[in-house]
Amino acid sequence: MRASRRYRCENGSCRQCAPDLLRGIDLGKLIAKTAAITFACIIVLALVLFGIFSLFVPSVMVALTDSLGMTGACAYYSVAQYEKSGDISDLADAVSRSYEAEHYEDVAEYGIILRMDAGYDEYCAQRDAETDFTGSLGGLLGTADQFFAGITAESQYRSGETQAALDTAFESIGASFDDADAVTYVAGAAIEAEDAACCGQILSRLDELSAEGNAFDEDLHEDLKEFKDMLREAA
Repeated sequence: MRASRRYRCENGSCRQCAPDLLRGIDLGKLIAKTAAITFACIIVLALVLFGIFSLFVPSVMVALTDSLGMTGACAYYSVAQYEKSGDISDLADAVSRSYEAEHYEDVAEYGIILRMDAGYDEYCAQRDAETDFTGSLGGLLGTADQFFAGITAESQYRSGETQAALDTAFESIGASFDDADAVTYVAGAAIEAEDAACCGQILSRLDELSAEGNAFDEDLHEDLKEFKDMLREAA
């Protein structure tokens, strides 16, 4: 019987040699390295997709950040969506979301653009007709116009533009006092800030309106009297 020949292949590719090759390799490190490379590739791909959606499809990012409760990021992308589309509904959404995120400078800027838009009155009328606006948006009262005027004026005040805030508030005031008027938004912020000077200016302007007719006579309107009493106390 011919004796079996023992041999070793030159490149180590045969089954007999493979175990010898593996003895010099740390499998744990190899697996960890492979996993790290795979994870890095996934991160890079995610960042690329994130950048693409951010630049070209901000509406997707609005929906995503909103679902994740990322209020600040959602406000940022809502502004980007308006700048991309130019649509008044996107503009109104950007103003609302920026206010919720306390991005007051953005609200002040885009709120004015919204209220100057040629389709603003029609948009507000449609929104009021389709939605029970009272009590929505964090419990804020009033019509769509009162809401947008109010948050714009308040944001102007919080951005350091007191006179612009007062002008916005009183330009939008109705034929008679309403506790949802924009002036109440500015007054609330001024009282919170203990800004006696601003409260005094609001009182002075209300007194001027009172002199023009009974619609702003505090003796005839209990809500107005209570409002002015709060301002007097703060001033």
